[in-house]
Amino acid sequence: MPPSQDTLSSLVSDKAFHHEENETTDLPPSSVTFTRHRRKLRVTNPPWYRNSLLASVGFLEFANAGDFAANVWNDVPIPLYAKIFMAIGGPLALLISIAALRDGILSWQNVRILQEERRYLFLLRLQHLNPPATTPVDQASVRLIDRRLGVGYRELGSEVIDRIVMDLFLGIGALLVGTGTIMAIWGANSYIYFISNLLSGFVGNGFAAAYGVLNAVWSIYLIWRFRGHDRACMSSTALTPFRDRLHRRFQYFIWHAVVSAITGLVAGAASMLTCRMWWGYVMLIPCMLLEVGCNQFWRVLLGYDRPIVSSQPHWGLIPDYTYREESKQCKESKEVEEEKDNVLLDTLASVISMQKAFSPLPPTHILGDVDWSSLDSLLLFILNHHLFDSLCGWLASDSSVPKDLRHSLFRLDADYTEITLTLADLRGLPDSDRPRLHDLCRNFLYTEGRQVMVGRERFLLEMVGYAAWKDGQLG
Repeated sequence: MPPSQDTLSSLVSDKAFHHEENETTDLPPSSVTFTRHRRKLRVTNPPWYRNSLLASVGFLEFANAGDFAANVWNDVPIPLYAKIFMAIGGPLALLISIAALRDGILSWQNVRILQEERRYLFLLRLQHLNPPATTPVDQASVRLIDRRLGVGYRELGSEVIDRIVMDLFLGIGALLVGTGTIMAIWGANSYIYFISNLLSGFVGNGFAAAYGVLNAVWSIYLIWRFRGHDRACMSSTALTPFRDRLHRRFQYFIWHAVVSAITGLVAGAASMLTCRMWWGYVMLIPCMLLEVGCNQFWRVLLGYDRPIVSSQPHWGLIPDYTYREESKQCKESKEVEEEKDNVLLDTLASVISMQKAFSPLPPTHILGDVDWSSLDSLLLFILNHHLFDSLCGWLASDSSVPKDLRHSLFRLDADYTEITLTLADLRGLPDSDRPRLHDLCRNFLYTEGRQVMVGRERFLLEMVGYAAWKDGQLG
């Protein structure tokens, strides 16, 4: 039976609204903190690494074509139709630079979160390497932390090079090209003509060429890395049940890296040619389209959301959380070490099963004893599988949630800038609202819950691949 409902107690100030979890259970207290800006709620705790790449930055290469009119009709007097094209291409390039700025900010938020996670993981690793005098070093936990750090290195590199550096270089290039193109409208003035040619020519387009080289170097590293993952996984008999998923995942990364490297190099060279030769734009057009495709490919098939590892009890493959002290007392040390080595495969198998279960007609034998007709059973299931913060975020933002229920849960009619929601809040709803919340919880599992599991699978596949790759190198 689920724990009994308790009376809600709240600590209210003029700026924050908090619920306190007073239930006595064997589950860790779960709460989600939101900040509100203009009636929009954003989850701030627990922090997540987000697949926040903007679709609009796929059009950054279009800024290189914004100077078409300025370069093709680079003479005086300037034809009227050329001025019209300049008045369109210049502001378009400037607008694209704004998208680069916005994406760079989102990526920097991810970088800060990943750096925070790495600091904690290094401290956790040091703790395992320096146990009390009578305790042996937990090598399996150290290996798991090392694998986590290795995947985090790739995530951090993708954020810095594939987003921040790209946004910086191509954003500045778009800004210069757009400014130079607009200035070309008044190209009859000799000084303006000179500066316009400089900005919309080699200087502005040089940033795209420089990024193309940097991106190619990073892409070559990714190709080498994921080919190593793929070979290691294909040669491991222990990974046979997941071989197709692993191979497909790593091939996706390789394809993306190959296309991105070639596109970046060709687009950089073409942008430099456009300064003098109109046919450079012919080379640039397919690169523009491929960049849009690469952007969409990453957002849909490669990127994922995941919670970061922290000292709080939360899904994140923390060895201390997965294997508690009581299990060590019941088993021989060697058996525990072997189980810890299999934690990735066990978790991956569980996540894949959960994906299959989250369908409009869930196979209950996969989900165990959860009662889909009971709200309390669903809430405990969501909490047990570390989906509570995702549920709260979904309730705060999804259009299917009735406005009056959202107002009741998040106190949107009050002037709070910070709101904390707990399990007790959902259980403490009036009886009239419980059926609606029950339907919403089921809908959440079929939609957002399944997407959370897809993100977990993508991350775990990379963890398994990296672990197999490193174990092969060490072996």
